[in-house]
Amino acid sequence: MNGWLLAAAAVAAMLGGKAPAQTVDQFYRGRTLNLIIPNAPGGSFDLYGRLVAKHIGRFLPGQPSVVAQNMPGAGGMIASNWLYGVAPKDGTAMGVLVPNVALAQVIGVSAIAYDVRKYSWIGRIVSPTATLFTWRTSGTKRIADLGTRETIVASTGPLSQVEITSRMMNGVAGAKFRIIEGYKGTTDATLAMEQGEVEAVVMPWTLMKLAHPDWIRDKKINIVAQYTRKPVGDLADVPSIFALARTEDQKAVFSLFFGPDEIGQPLVAPPGVSTERVEALRAAFGAMNGDSEYLADAARQKLDLTPASHADLEKTIAEAFEATPRQLEIARKYYQ
Repeated sequence: MNGWLLAAAAVAAMLGGKAPAQTVDQFYRGRTLNLIIPNAPGGSFDLYGRLVAKHIGRFLPGQPSVVAQNMPGAGGMIASNWLYGVAPKDGTAMGVLVPNVALAQVIGVSAIAYDVRKYSWIGRIVSPTATLFTWRTSGTKRIADLGTRETIVASTGPLSQVEITSRMMNGVAGAKFRIIEGYKGTTDATLAMEQGEVEAVVMPWTLMKLAHPDWIRDKKINIVAQYTRKPVGDLADVPSIFALARTEDQKAVFSLFFGPDEIGQPLVAPPGVSTERVEALRAAFGAMNGDSEYLADAARQKLDLTPASHADLEKTIAEAFEATPRQLEIARKYYQ
């Protein structure tokens, strides 16, 4: 046997007869990576999902093409279930999840076919940062006022975030919201506040800045509280709604209901993707968040960015599963 055959035999013996594994670069080169968006075209999830799809491929080894695909339905559960159980587990699929994926599982929503703890978490694109505002003439100007006077808040329906969380805060922490239903959307709710039909609305801070910059500039509203534990962006001086929670049970229930805002719009890959490829996706996400072209594109579209690491998201999710049976019993009274 000549020299090169001997060398080949030695390599084959060391590899157990298997071909050398592909590098991440080799795997992704020339491939297409599908990014699943859990809602229909045109909304917030679509805008952010397509922004990421446009840029993240530049930072992945091999620079694969990244194609955004909409998969709406069941409040985001169709996309979540597909990513968990159907999507390829080789790193060619990832997607954006809806914020309440952990809460829905912990509470026991029947449509769920995933375990949120087993996704390959990449990072958060943005937090919606739901924020409670009152009109300037309202007597509710500070977070402490929520427990001492009735605050009339507009609701877009019994399953809306504002109604679910307001009922929860009334029952758990002694807030005094009076909920007025019947508004078709945020636009109608904010108009009702402006016209004096209600005192308060809850809406994403980003949307408020885009839709009503004059309200902020001219101090037409009181920014009462933000629905996250950690200050976000230019809301650093606005108190967290968690200030209303006093006992451990109250804090745990608040964590369940407001945890979705901390999860925001997270980017995940299916469970079972190799460690090397997951780490490549995480590194690409991190590099993209510091890229001037990506940031400029977001600014042109007036899209705020509040990224968070996979570790931060995994911590929030783990906390949801630490709720005791008593705390879950309390939470189920208000999540219907």
